[in-house]
Amino acid sequence: MHCDTTDHDLLNRVRRSTDEAAWSQFVESYRKPIIDHCRGYGLTPDQAEEVAQDCFIRCFRYLPTFKYSEAVGRFRSWLNLMVNQQIGECFRSRVRDETIKRRYAEMLLELAEPGQGTSREPTGHDFELLAMAFQRVKASVRPQHWQLFEAFVVHGMSASEVARQIGVTSVMVRVTAFRVRNRLKEEWRGLQNGPF
Repeated sequence: MHCDTTDHDLLNRVRRSTDEAAWSQFVESYRKPIIDHCRGYGLTPDQAEEVAQDCFIRCFRYLPTFKYSEAVGRFRSWLNLMVNQQIGECFRSRVRDETIKRRYAEMLLELAEPGQGTSREPTGHDFELLAMAFQRVKASVRPQHWQLFEAFVVHGMSASEVARQIGVTSVMVRVTAFRVRNRLKEEWRGLQNGPF
């Protein structure tokens, strides 16, 4: 998350929780950077808004006791850590969503090596590794390719529906999904095998 500077005068005013104007200014200053940061990680607008709201609630509780100290750390560092923790929670809750969890389970079965115990129910650890593989692949492919893959494979939309929404052909959707799935399989194997 990027904000140019911390307004220490504003922080001091916000510490007095009765200063409504200060809180309004605080929300105005930090809401857009938080939303942009969340969207950059792939959260939906609703998820990003929820993260921002949760962060402002935590700030409301924390800031009255906050004392600025360069030795301890900057306010922005604390805020950045908190926002990233909330983003992580969004990804964990996404896996808990039953529809997505079912799709993840299907993918885990596809990714398993032949002869590997594919009949067992995927564990929480399996889902975490798959989520890590997803993040690595997402960071390494073009955003549009990831969008195609996620809509077609994870969310189960038809190739024609995805093609219409994004403005490509159905063949492009299928080919791109196949390539991204192969990258995902490579990442998955890498996570399974190492580093120890």
